[in-house]
Amino acid sequence: MDQAEKDKIIHKLIDAHRTISTMESCTAGLIASTITDTEGASAIFPGGYVTYLNETKVFIGVDKNVIVQYGVYSKECAEEMAKTVQKKMKTDIAIGITGTTGNVDPNNADSVQGVAFFCILVHEKPYVFEVHAEVSGMSRHEIKLLYTDRVFQELKKLVK
Repeated sequence: MDQAEKDKIIHKLIDAHRTISTMESCTAGLIASTITDTEGASAIFPGGYVTYLNETKVFIGVDKNVIVQYGVYSKECAEEMAKTVQKKMKTDIAIGITGTTGNVDPNNADSVQGVAFFCILVHEKPYVFEVHAEVSGMSRHEIKLLYTDRVFQELKKLVK
């Protein structure tokens, strides 16, 4: 998906006065950056968090028990991230994403290269997605772009 298509999605949110926030791990802020690449995004994007470490997720408000019970790389964690940022930023829509971009994470046993989980929370309704991509030979940045595109593909369906 090119930036022009992503701009259309953000313009729909702007026109509808629907706010959006993000809590990102594996994309390291690329989703937020993509949102703010659209002119006028400040009207609907109050901010987001990049929470690379488990401890940072918990510090911001993610329930530690979710990480312990389901793992940091799980749909449950992605949903908890979206709920946390939505609560903190008081937005209509929130995105939480967690996954592995490069090699397996030595700090988390549930890490699988090319697997990511994200949740798009629209008001209180969660839409949770799982990405399985063949990423060998791709740079970390290319993997982040792939995950970001997948998020925007699903966001496009939810923003009408």
